[in-house]
Amino acid sequence: MDTPDPVSNRMAGGSQASARVAARPQLVTVSYRGMPYTLNLAKCRRALVYRQVEGQLDSIESVAEAVGVSRSTASRFFSGRTTSLAATLKILAVLHLKFEDVARPEPEDQAG
Repeated sequence: MDTPDPVSNRMAGGSQASARVAARPQLVTVSYRGMPYTLNLAKCRRALVYRQVEGQLDSIESVAEAVGVSRSTASRFFSGRTTSLAATLKILAVLHLKFEDVARPEPEDQAG
């Protein structure tokens, strides 16, 4: 696999490497009802790809439409930013995931 030049951020073939892709977090800490959870965004993004391959969804916009939230809310979810528990559960359902598949409670001593 080609790696970008560290100075120009260009790939060996001359194309621009996307800095956004590298910056996407795999795990994030989110809080629902005052309790912190580690959310596995990599599993969520992978599930989105699977649903796209199956033809059930075709974009983040289609996720938003399917669950009745704004595109901005769906984008916030996939980038690890704050969304409501209700929105999170709806998005997970359309991805065919359960909360316990992707969210792990933080230890009690860190719930502070």
